Amino acid sequence: MSNAEDLIRIREKLKQLIDQHHRLYSEKLRLTAEIEKIKTTLAEQLSTNQGLNDQLSAAKVKTSTSGLSEPEKAEIEKKINHYIKEIDRCISQLGN
Repeated sequence: MSNAEDLIRIREKLKQLIDQHHRLYSEKLRLTAEIEKIKTTLAEQLSTNQGLNDQLSAAKVKTSTSGLSEPEKAEIEKKINHYIKEIDRCISQLGN
């Protein structure tokens, strides 16, 4: 083969590689966008799930305390307030 034929063959292979690179890059961009969309959807679902879990917990507490007397309810509320204060204290310590 001559140098001219070699050069033509190299140019064709180079063009094929460049085309393949463009296709792969486009697919990478598409997949990256799809991943971000899925991450956003997942974050929204986790947030919704957490909200539903909170509602369920509140409903369970309400159901379990509905048969309690007023002093028992006051005692439970006092314990909850104490736990909240402890959590706030721990959070502030973690922040320092």
